[in-house]
Amino acid sequence: MRVLFLVLMTAAFLPGRACSCFGPDTFCGVLNPPYAQPEWWLPDAVVLAVPVLHEHYGMDVAILQVFQGLVNADTVRVWGDNGALCRLYTSWALGDTIILGLHQCDLAGNSIQNPEYPPDLERPAHYMISACGVYMLDVAGGQVIGPIAAPMLQTMSLEGFAQLIGQCALANGVDQFPVVDPLVVRVQDGALLLEWNGAEPPSEWLLLDASGRTVRQERWTGHATGVGDLPRGLYLIILDGRSGRMTRRVVIG
Repeated sequence: MRVLFLVLMTAAFLPGRACSCFGPDTFCGVLNPPYAQPEWWLPDAVVLAVPVLHEHYGMDVAILQVFQGLVNADTVRVWGDNGALCRLYTSWALGDTIILGLHQCDLAGNSIQNPEYPPDLERPAHYMISACGVYMLDVAGGQVIGPIAAPMLQTMSLEGFAQLIGQCALANGVDQFPVVDPLVVRVQDGALLLEWNGAEPPSEWLLLDASGRTVRQERWTGHATGVGDLPRGLYLIILDGRSGRMTRRVVIG
């Protein structure tokens, strides 16, 4: 059994690639975060799962219980890090019992490729495990183990965990130091608008559609920019700069 303590920053490299991200240091912190924190921390589902198959840099997991959100099947494909993504490595042993905070897959592995793996493995119906926060807890003997509601090793029953996650917004409190996302993404009248509020703007931004095709790619100085007349669907925004690579998922609907 492997216990993941906390992940605040991660940096994994391929030639010319880097991951840079931040997130809460507890599992409770990524659920229902205070109003001042970015909504993209929120997982789409919190599940009790068992890995049943390793597939390249991902795995299939059987869903034993859904604590929060929805999943689209009893067994789902979950992608991790292929060497240059802001994701956890999916190296749990088959048969382990774990709790995962899952995000719908942003398809980043289809554009940030590693020659060790086949291309275009990721699909919109798949999920991923972010490394920008705490999105994994171990389970052993009916006990949940890890930084559940405090940045330290904690142990809690599954029943207690199920009751806790609905109260995490109150447990976090809104008086903590706010974390400000430097990238502002808005959708207005079907147009995608980007604004940069950070100290050092990215050098380039890339927009991909759900199939991984490039919709737009250009240099960027951080001034407000956008693209209109986008068909409805899921898109991935990738920003490159000196501090690394940043990704965001947005839905035009």
